[in-house]
Amino acid sequence: MERKTMLKKIDANLVYNALYQLLLILVPILTTPYLARTLGPNSLGIYGYVAAIAAFLGNFMLLGLNQFGVRTIAKSNRSNLIDNFRDLWGTQIIVGVILVGLYLLFVILFAPYKIFFLLEIPFLLGYGTDISWLYIGVGKVKRVVVRNSIVKVISVVFIFALVKDRSDLWKYFLINSLGILLANMIFLIDIKRIGIRIRQIHWSKYRSRFLSSLLFLAIPLVASQLYTNIDSALVGTFAGMHQLAFYDQSQKIARVILAALTSTSTVIMPKMAALDGHANEDRLNKMFRLSLDVTLVVSLIFALLMMVNTNNFIPFFFGSSFTPMRQNMYWVSLIVIFIAYGSVFSLQLALAKGLYRIYMIPYVVGAIYSLLANTLFDAKFGAMGGTMVIVTTELIVCALRIYMIRDYIDLREIIRNHYKLVLSFVVTLVVFNFINFNDVNLYLSFVLNSVGAVICFVFMTLVLRDKSAVHLLHQLRR
Repeated sequence: MERKTMLKKIDANLVYNALYQLLLILVPILTTPYLARTLGPNSLGIYGYVAAIAAFLGNFMLLGLNQFGVRTIAKSNRSNLIDNFRDLWGTQIIVGVILVGLYLLFVILFAPYKIFFLLEIPFLLGYGTDISWLYIGVGKVKRVVVRNSIVKVISVVFIFALVKDRSDLWKYFLINSLGILLANMIFLIDIKRIGIRIRQIHWSKYRSRFLSSLLFLAIPLVASQLYTNIDSALVGTFAGMHQLAFYDQSQKIARVILAALTSTSTVIMPKMAALDGHANEDRLNKMFRLSLDVTLVVSLIFALLMMVNTNNFIPFFFGSSFTPMRQNMYWVSLIVIFIAYGSVFSLQLALAKGLYRIYMIPYVVGAIYSLLANTLFDAKFGAMGGTMVIVTTELIVCALRIYMIRDYIDLREIIRNHYKLVLSFVVTLVVFNFINFNDVNLYLSFVLNSVGAVICFVFMTLVLRDKSAVHLLHQLRR
């Protein structure tokens, strides 16, 4: 009975999460073509440059609470929930105040585009007070989804209503920045519904007992931000804002798809953490393998759909001024596979088992490689140099994630089950490099390329007698 209740709760959370991810997919589909034509490459480049630096600090403020905080809250009972929340959030606020102070100092003394950097302060305050990790830890994913969905919709309405030309770039900054702050204020107002009243928290009893763990977990977080946000700042610095726009916008669709694919880890990880350390190792491994199979198949298909449609998609979606980034988007599509597949090993298994060192090292290696490679290649090759760096960085990180967890899984069995899927993907890409439908009607080409790529991929899995896809279908029917 208890197992059925837990599985039912996971299924409900996955549904809520899936609906929100659908919204995350729809929002860029609606806003990106409009913004690309309204603001243009240079303005979007400026936005990417400033937002990358603000996002770096904002994510640092979270201190890995989206992982460690969720895991700690998920393992808490009624007697220590409030104490754990107080000590976690108190540490987040202290670090947030320090970072906002350093940010203001940077803006005053060094930053270009000062007005745009100042407009990001509400964004940073929103991150500094973000307690969505508390709601996810206690299983209240629905409330996170509803809150984020409402704020997203409101932001989209304001974008279309207020952003009319390139002079409105400041409005675009302010809309996004205030949206983050508003979303997190709603959480603070709603917190009493899960049995916590801020006024009744005994702040005098605050202890920094989680500080060392959070700072340790912040190392991979900061490292990952170096090659997912600071990389944009480096491309902008070395290659200019125009090239930065191509670099950033080419990743737009891939990042949206990744948000949907990796978000299931947010729901599943707390449940896997609860299973770890009990007589449930077999159930944990089965959940991991099913998630791994689903993630690989779906990520391969999404990457295929992006790559075979790139040539026609860029001018259709972004406008003719973004046509030079076709090769960028083609190759950056590969990160959908590397990040999604690797995240199952790191977010769902390593973190669920509390293997923080194994979780951390791939990020650090990726950050070092990214900083060095971007410094070498961005000035010479511009956006294309940055694209190849991010693709190879994510490949290295993914490979390390898999290798470092080898003592806890049967790595040979996983490779034996999955290599045929990867081979089918490669063969399909080669086929569509020579045979495609790019010269027919625009909308018809999307349909023919997409359907043809999927059929070719499935056909190759049958020719190679891949068993993992069959096993996956069997598991999903159960």
